[in-house]
Amino acid sequence: METERGIERGSYIWGRSVNNTRIERLWYDVTHGFGHKWELFFVELEVNNGLNPSIPAHIWLLHHLFLRCINEDAQEWAQAWNSHNLQIRGERTRSPRDIFLFSMVHDGPRGLERFVDAPNEDVDDPSTHGIDWDVVDDPTLMRHHLMQNPQEWEERNPFAPGVEDLSDVPCEAPNSPFSTEQIVYLDHELAAVVDLMSRSMHVRQLVWKEVFRICNSFYQ
Repeated sequence: METERGIERGSYIWGRSVNNTRIERLWYDVTHGFGHKWELFFVELEVNNGLNPSIPAHIWLLHHLFLRCINEDAQEWAQAWNSHNLQIRGERTRSPRDIFLFSMVHDGPRGLERFVDAPNEDVDDPSTHGIDWDVVDDPTLMRHHLMQNPQEWEERNPFAPGVEDLSDVPCEAPNSPFSTEQIVYLDHELAAVVDLMSRSMHVRQLVWKEVFRICNSFYQ
């Protein structure tokens, strides 16, 4: 995000997710809204349908087939979430969209192009900065957090309030193993036998099986 939008614009939240447990509430909703469905789907492909996540060509194939579908689910979920009512302590229930629009009227328009540096803030313990202790005290949210980030709690003092290290998650897109002509042929053959626009996870599993067969034919 910093490479794309520039540094010191607030485009990326540094630190481990335990240091931003406010987002843990949203991440919990994302997982239960549509993320868990895709997790189960990929596990099924790996266990029963030949997917090997350690092979870059397989990861490229997942991107080619399903990245658009995941983005569609994410956009639909975001639109629904932005319209749902939030319970806000001491205030009336309001949707995220309502809060955003009212803030634009009350505080003035703002966006990436109008980003204002946050004031300097003295932090006594950086390892605990940004932690929402209400989330830490919520066993459901913390159980979800630990399932998604088990590495953060290994080989360290389990009673310490913060974390010792900052994480790094490289997200480099794999290169295509096929030529442009092969990709065109792949898409054409696939569209002839399965419904690529279907949102059924069963049909998407058939898409993977068929594309696996076509890809194998390239090497025969």
